[in-house]
Amino acid sequence: MPNVKRPPGRKRGEVTADDVVAAAIDIVDREGVDALTIRRVADACGLSPMGLYRHVRDKDDLLDRVVDAVVGPGLRDLQASGSWDQQVADLFRYLRRLLLDHPGVAVLCVLRPTPVVGVARFYARILGALAQGGFSGPDAVHAFDTLLMFTFGSVLWEIPRTTTDVRKRLVAVAIGDEAATQIIERANELSQRDPTEYFEAGLTTILDGLRASRPE
Repeated sequence: MPNVKRPPGRKRGEVTADDVVAAAIDIVDREGVDALTIRRVADACGLSPMGLYRHVRDKDDLLDRVVDAVVGPGLRDLQASGSWDQQVADLFRYLRRLLLDHPGVAVLCVLRPTPVVGVARFYARILGALAQGGFSGPDAVHAFDTLLMFTFGSVLWEIPRTTTDVRKRLVAVAIGDEAATQIIERANELSQRDPTEYFEAGLTTILDGLRASRPE
């Protein structure tokens, strides 16, 4: 396991909270959430586990900081403007790109609540855009949840797949099953889907439905 060394010239006691979070992000991205332990992060920073607790309260605090460090900075600079639906589309495109760059964080967000400032700001911007479109109360929350679950589902579906593996598995499962004729006939198309194209198609479908259903 390659160490995430503290910056050159820093002494042992000069490791910062940002260094700790950066080391945790690296572990989560490379090896997944299950690989993240206080000891692993401490080793990566050249600290003892007790030394790490000078920077974070516990593992939950560390996980929250990981999510906030990934989501927050880019969102602050993101200029989503225009009509309400254009804002929504831009914000969810941003979220998708971010989660694909940090697949471990995508899994982390699904596995546990993420009550951090970066996530709250994202929620607020989406709900604000939906409010401009006339959505309020439960209607706004339903619209938001539909978009959020579609985006996470799209990302988690995309991360582990390759074209060759998908086609082989589809055909292997379908052979010998008369009900699966359509799968065999569409195996190439099903296995060669461009993830971005399909995300955009799904996003457009959801937004079309929201435009059609929004209050006058």
